[in-house]
Amino acid sequence: MIISRLLARKRIAAGIRPSFKAAWLPVAADIVIIAVLLALLFLPAVSLTIVMNLSLFWRILALMLVIYAPLQIVIIVSTIWAVRSRWEEKETK
Repeated sequence: MIISRLLARKRIAAGIRPSFKAAWLPVAADIVIIAVLLALLFLPAVSLTIVMNLSLFWRILALMLVIYAPLQIVIIVSTIWAVRSRWEEKETK
């Protein structure tokens, strides 16, 4: 989300349309970065839900909010910026 957004904003401001690979490699980098961070956060989050003695429903909900939702947000926002950087306006007649 960070890398793809920064590069896309620079490219859009400069009027440069990147290649497919140049637009989507930052998205892959963002996904790898957030996946590593969330992998480091996974075991402490699971341990916390066990210590708090949450029921299965609340444990699943907590883990979805801590792990799944941030990953999806980063993927969606990074994808939007990649698409925006490659967008080409159609000429109107």
